[in-house]
Amino acid sequence: MHERNTDSKSADREWARKQIATFRSRLGDYEGFARVLKAVLEQVARKLAPQAIVQTRPKSIASFADKIYRKRAGHKDPVNQFTDLCGGRVIVHTPEEVKAISKFIEDHFIIDWDNSVDVSQRHKPTEFGYRSVHYIVSFKRRAFPNAWADVKVPRFLLDMKNPRAEIQVRTLLEHAWADISHDLVYKCGFKIPSGLERELAAVAALLENADSSFSRIVTALRTYASSYGVYMTPGRMRQQIELLEFVLGHDRENVQLASKLGQLAISLGDWELAVRVLGKHTRSGHTVVLRDLGRSLCKLHAQNPRGRDYRQGQRFLEKAASGAEPDRDAIAMLAGTWRRVDTEKARQLYLRAYEMDPTDCYALGNHLDAEIEARKDVSIVQLMTPVILASINRCRQQARVGINLPYAFYAMGKFYLYMERPYESLVAYAKALQLSSAPFMIESPLRSIEGLKPIRDTLAGYNWVHTLLLAGLAAKFPTDARRKALKELASTKPIEPPIVIVAGGCDPAFEQEMSSYRDLVIGAFRDYTGTVISGGTIEGISGFVGDLAEKYRGSIRTLSYLPKMIPSDATLDRRYDEIRRTEGSGFSPLEPLQNWVDIISAGIYPATVKVLGINGGSISAVEYRLALALGAKVGIVEDSGREAAKLWPDEDWGSAEGLAKLPKDPMTLRAFIGTGEPRWKEDERKAVAQAIHQEYRMNRMKREIEADTAMAPWGALREELVRSNLQQADHVFEKLGEIGCTLVKISGRKIKLLRFTGDEVEKMAEMEHGRWNAERLLDGWSWAPDRDPLKKTSPYLVAWADLPEDVREWDRATVRKIPEFLANIGYEVRRGRRR
Repeated sequence: MHERNTDSKSADREWARKQIATFRSRLGDYEGFARVLKAVLEQVARKLAPQAIVQTRPKSIASFADKIYRKRAGHKDPVNQFTDLCGGRVIVHTPEEVKAISKFIEDHFIIDWDNSVDVSQRHKPTEFGYRSVHYIVSFKRRAFPNAWADVKVPRFLLDMKNPRAEIQVRTLLEHAWADISHDLVYKCGFKIPSGLERELAAVAALLENADSSFSRIVTALRTYASSYGVYMTPGRMRQQIELLEFVLGHDRENVQLASKLGQLAISLGDWELAVRVLGKHTRSGHTVVLRDLGRSLCKLHAQNPRGRDYRQGQRFLEKAASGAEPDRDAIAMLAGTWRRVDTEKARQLYLRAYEMDPTDCYALGNHLDAEIEARKDVSIVQLMTPVILASINRCRQQARVGINLPYAFYAMGKFYLYMERPYESLVAYAKALQLSSAPFMIESPLRSIEGLKPIRDTLAGYNWVHTLLLAGLAAKFPTDARRKALKELASTKPIEPPIVIVAGGCDPAFEQEMSSYRDLVIGAFRDYTGTVISGGTIEGISGFVGDLAEKYRGSIRTLSYLPKMIPSDATLDRRYDEIRRTEGSGFSPLEPLQNWVDIISAGIYPATVKVLGINGGSISAVEYRLALALGAKVGIVEDSGREAAKLWPDEDWGSAEGLAKLPKDPMTLRAFIGTGEPRWKEDERKAVAQAIHQEYRMNRMKREIEADTAMAPWGALREELVRSNLQQADHVFEKLGEIGCTLVKISGRKIKLLRFTGDEVEKMAEMEHGRWNAERLLDGWSWAPDRDPLKKTSPYLVAWADLPEDVREWDRATVRKIPEFLANIGYEVRRGRRR
């Protein structure tokens, strides 16, 4: 018995010796296999998962010996049976990158499917544990080199015995789990205690949740990063394009860089640049590149939808839309390219995209459009209301984190229109318009709306939305053709700049509350010369504008927009200089829309228009947001209630550029309204502004206050601070006019410096603080207990009466110096009649 055991052990050792010797003789081949495999995987990872970790290695002799000892019962010839004598790992960040790398491996290697496994699929839904995708692969003849990996595979790797390698594809968190759980526990040779096993299972559950969270975050960040128009101005995007073109010139094969450059070009509607850049990477097979290239080609050649180039764009979209994981957006984009060629084909493609993800706003919106256009009614909307509401909620979540913009708002606008919620629809379209960084972003939804003309009478708010998109396109991206199209909707008599719109509460139920603002509004226009637009009735805010017409006749021209039929509780204010009528019956957003049509069609830039808002109801709420969307400066008197108070808590509009919360302070409102026209020559204006800035620097230095960017010399001053000093120079006229002083140009003698009285200094200092308030508030500053230039907060954004005495003295010191500032450019301040 003992001899037989000895003979058996001797035979096992001899068998093992021969196996190890054979493996040793082949080790050089497996080392070559590992080198070539690493070269392939690294090149692919640079395109599909740029931050991936790639590892390859042949199995060591010691590891081979250990494994044949442990696995000897199941393998008679392990050197030819083992599938992991060469191994590789690709460790990526997200499950989506795992899928992308896995698809490449499946497409370009011979897969031993019997021995390959997706370990994550072993678990029951209630289990967690070791997760990874394992492939047993061999090199495929004539598969390399290719567009993905420029690597030549030596012939010996195709002809060697047992030419297989194991590739593991994991996320970073799966890799951490594998290192601890698999390598330390699975290979330890003993059963681990149940307590540790439970703890490992709990950690596995946490890691799986973390992987899912990382995946969502990465997807959201990438989407946000590609929404360039949300956080970049067109000028900034062009600078970024110039930089990327330079870098790409030195790294021509960088698909990720090319894709980013293409998306920037698309954000600007520069289809030629997008085609030129992306067209060099068609062999990469990169889905986003193919999708964006196809879209750009079809946009560039949209006038010839049956032409060769347009059809080539469709083929790229078809390629992006096919494969193991079709790109839903590519399918919907492909459908859009067929709308003018084959409506039924477009309809079926939209349906396919919708079925892939019913609550995706792009897929659902286009599917609804296609069905409604085909049916000539909106009956399908009632049946799909739950899905539409779910999609609106999804759009809202996207908007909250800044992704899929402006399209999430365009989708919400369309859905609200279909659901007969016209006010919400118009506001959503206004936000989308504000976020649109290129003409095509407005033209596409405009075409979509125009496709609904046959049923427009059944869609409450259709004309509002259509008018807004036409006006927004002409305002944001003006051309003669767009202004001409808008003029067809405009009043026959041109509107005259400068313009201030006064909006807010006109409801007779709030008449007593509104009356407290009358003197504030009348005082705000004391220096103004130009056109004032308001509601045209005697109630509330529009009645105050009638008062302006009486008090400032000759300097202010008042204009109102009213529906043909006004409600019985409203009274026409005949003090207005002109009343223009709309086709509406009863007040609606049609009136403010019409005044913007007249403004824009007259060639007046919305950025030069100011809107003063106090209180207000549902129409005012829309009016404030329309003005912000078009680029006007909107000042809302704080604490004035109702819709005015709801702007700042509104997550979409509360931090909108051009929105200012004005204190109930006469001088701040007066500075916000301004004069309506410049008075200095440009060289004189600049000289006064420089003198004001130098005085500011000297005063700050004397007080030893901590330096900041506002203390820089004139030549190094930031643009917004230069603008601030220029505005302060402009305001000199209002200050001097207020105290009955005038300016006289002097030559040939020394200029006499006038000394202001204490009351005069106090009045002008209060005016200067009001000017500073208005300027800062329009620049996005807000009140806070501490001053922080980076966060744009200041404790001094208050009325003059609430200002600390030492801060008031800053303004007094500046206005006392006005005669000196003006003497520097040859002007003498004299007492006399108000100008």
